[in-house]
Amino acid sequence: MSSIGERGRKRCLILGLGNPLRGDDGVGPRVVAELLRRGLPDGVEVVDGGTRGLDLLHLLEGWEQAIIVDAAMLGRNPGEYVRFTPEEAHLLGTLVPLSSHAAQLADVLTLARALGRRLPDIIIYGIQPERMDWEEGLSPAVEAALPRLVEDILGQLPANTLSQGAGHAR
Repeated sequence: MSSIGERGRKRCLILGLGNPLRGDDGVGPRVVAELLRRGLPDGVEVVDGGTRGLDLLHLLEGWEQAIIVDAAMLGRNPGEYVRFTPEEAHLLGTLVPLSSHAAQLADVLTLARALGRRLPDIIIYGIQPERMDWEEGLSPAVEAALPRLVEDILGQLPANTLSQGAGHAR
């Protein structure tokens, strides 16, 4: 089954942002790896977005839904996470520094609006980091949150993608 929807749009992109060499900032790519290990429903593609800038616009275009995972300064305990939309975080125009890559994401959303580009429905998962120093690997608190986080992300997938199949990675 293809990831292309009935109207020619791709179903769901899961995008992990972050740098695995910066401790908990690598949570997005780590979630991508975990989703690939577990298997994905048809119609879902996962991408390790790294620390891309405006190139995120090209990644997001053409999808019905996008789920973005990133470390976020939430003022919570390490490993706790929050699900929100760009509008809820006021990313469209205020550049609130919740995500470690919020400025990039906010810039992409602002550019898309200015260019009249249609973006998917976006859900963001922000995970409170414990450490973001120059070191590989997640802190124990963030690592322990991964199974529940992955289940929550899978629960956000559109109902028409939930028959198990081989998802795709880029």
